[in-house]
Amino acid sequence: MFCVARLQYFHGGNLCIRAPPPSSGRVGGSLDCAGVVGTATYVDVDEYGSATSLRSKFTGSSTRSGSHDTNGAQRRETRGCFSAHFAQGKTFESIANCSLRRTFGIWIVKYPPLIDYPNHLARAFILNHLHDPAYKFGQYYASDWGLNPYFLGDALMQLFQRFVDVYVAGKILLSLCLVTFPLGVAYFLRRANPGNEYLALWAFAVAYNPNFLMGFMSFYLSIGLCFFAVGVWLDYARTGEDKYWVRTLMLATLCFLTHLGGFGVAAVMILTHTVLTGGMGRRLVKALLVFVPGGVFFLYAKMHGWAKRDLDYSTWRLGPKIKGMLVPFREYSHVVEGLTILALILTVAYFLRRKDRLRLQTEWVVIAGVILAIHWMVPGMYGDLAFIDYRFCLFAFLIALAIPAFRGPRTIPVALAGIVIVAHIVGATRYFRAEQAHLAGLAQEFSLIPRNSMVLAYTAKSTGSWEGRDDLHFWGYGVIERGWITPSVFHQKSVQPIELRVPMYSDNDQYGVKLLEGQYDPKQIAENYDYLWTSNTGYLDQKLNQIGTPIATKGELKIYKSKERTLGSAKHAAER
Repeated sequence: MFCVARLQYFHGGNLCIRAPPPSSGRVGGSLDCAGVVGTATYVDVDEYGSATSLRSKFTGSSTRSGSHDTNGAQRRETRGCFSAHFAQGKTFESIANCSLRRTFGIWIVKYPPLIDYPNHLARAFILNHLHDPAYKFGQYYASDWGLNPYFLGDALMQLFQRFVDVYVAGKILLSLCLVTFPLGVAYFLRRANPGNEYLALWAFAVAYNPNFLMGFMSFYLSIGLCFFAVGVWLDYARTGEDKYWVRTLMLATLCFLTHLGGFGVAAVMILTHTVLTGGMGRRLVKALLVFVPGGVFFLYAKMHGWAKRDLDYSTWRLGPKIKGMLVPFREYSHVVEGLTILALILTVAYFLRRKDRLRLQTEWVVIAGVILAIHWMVPGMYGDLAFIDYRFCLFAFLIALAIPAFRGPRTIPVALAGIVIVAHIVGATRYFRAEQAHLAGLAQEFSLIPRNSMVLAYTAKSTGSWEGRDDLHFWGYGVIERGWITPSVFHQKSVQPIELRVPMYSDNDQYGVKLLEGQYDPKQIAENYDYLWTSNTGYLDQKLNQIGTPIATKGELKIYKSKERTLGSAKHAAER
């Protein structure tokens, strides 16, 4: 039996939605459009209720049910705009196309100005050259692979470096992050909010949020995987087929091996959704089992390298919590940030003005609320893992895209998201290009420090946002281009797959706080390192002058040559 629904459509005619018989995979049969004159838009729908094709005809009056006048009919295909793509079932094609365009700014520059990125890149380079005789990495570092968070990102970097250099490998991983982020959300929305996958454009619009600009690559990659995992779980909840449960198990475990953030949020989303939809029995047990492998890996890590890590509530601050609420919309430009928030407000207002076509999905209201509650409950740091305030509000915003089940015209919401997308692409690309002169100038200073030197980095944030401190870990490129040996490379136990083969003095004092407090002796630092690379550390000048002699100054950058190492070399030469 065929079902025909006739709804008012924004063309001024009728929207005739044709539902297929259960056994067929396609829409077919006759249409009851008798007496309709004007433009009729026919939309085929799939099993999720999403449009799979769209076509328009000019129809004349018909005198009998089940037929329509095709004399003089004009067929029109709508192309070239976001809304047409989504109406024609091209959600993933459109999102993937937008995501690839979004990566343009990364590929046109040598140094993507992402804060932690050079440090991660340096670690990947060291791991790939541990046994390279051209470098001394093998004397000071060792690999520490295990089933830990960060595993996937680092493993992919090693795989990519089999075919390309570390610079290209890093850009491939960044591109993968930018592509999987909105695609994962689109995949999730297709199941959680069918017919409204176009709202995933907002995931693309906020793709360059502080989590990406800070260079949190593994965390960012885990966001897309998290939403893919939840989407597959919703397939299992809908069908009960075990194949979807197995896929969810695999994706959830992969989330853990990518980053603890994506894994934890996936667990909260799936378990809360299962409880809210009445799955308190067997389904809840199966939902819990999905996270057993990742949970076991975490408990093992907790008993070993993570033993000293715990929530540090001394870092809970009201200011960062309030500021964290705006993380999804923050960017380099306050103008673009304001435009993003304004476009979002207008989109919400547009939906509310058409309440008759809007239904709020309360289960996703609750789930987004739970994630926001976690944001307010947890402190800013978990042991030595920081910026927790940056994580949860982004997830809450993306989950909230599943709340409005809207069945009205989408041209305006899509256009508003499109404007924001263009603004973000233009703004970020301009910033990336503008920063290259500054970063290239810093790179020129690498030549002042000989190859394979022992280098200690002291860098700090100045006034302003963290996202603008793209020189914070820029010394990481010195590891790549000059083979420097430094303890400043991220090497957290059971987090990154690298460890120090031999202890290095002052290996965990990036900002120099322990040096100021007297926990580290300037003389011993001078004895252990050839050079110091410092940036924005004026408050350390007195201590740094005890360690070495400045040999170069460029803006906030100062390079010191160690006094003790220089003296030792002179004495050794004199004795010879």
